[in-house]
Amino acid sequence: MIDRPGKFQGEPEYVPDFWDRAQNGGANEVDGTVFKFVITKEDSEKYPELKPGTRLLLAESTDGFVFHEVIPPRRTN
Repeated sequence: MIDRPGKFQGEPEYVPDFWDRAQNGGANEVDGTVFKFVITKEDSEKYPELKPGTRLLLAESTDGFVFHEVIPPRRTN
């Protein structure tokens, strides 16, 4: 978790990386102000806590803080 003050305070270390990608058009989808990513094998190698197929959502609050939500991959039976 990021403990230094700023827009990413309290977020996991991967959030600034994905936020930068989002700001440069790298999100898989944009829904209003929410940036959506589908985690790839390469992403997972860099950030093992994120498994391939996981969905990562990022948004910025009205006071300028970035926050995330992780949605696990869908199970197929």
